[in-house]
Amino acid sequence: MKIVLNKFYPLTAFLFGIMEIFAKNDKDKSKGPPSPSPTGRPPSPPGLPIDEGIFWLLIIALLLGIYYIYKYEIKRKSLG
Repeated sequence: MKIVLNKFYPLTAFLFGIMEIFAKNDKDKSKGPPSPSPTGRPPSPPGLPIDEGIFWLLIIALLLGIYYIYKYEIKRKSLG
């Protein structure tokens, strides 16, 4: 039974992706591509800057890396 379920999940994800492609409205087709910006540059993101909180993201990534290395070392020492 486990083999059948392992093949079922990717098939389901694939079918939901295909359904999204075919579920477009007719109104979306009539709009056409968006007009380019007058400056030639892409518009800036609305609201918040991209790098907000990057310091905390780096700290969390560092702590998570230390945790996994420590966990691996403890497991390796207990096995042999």
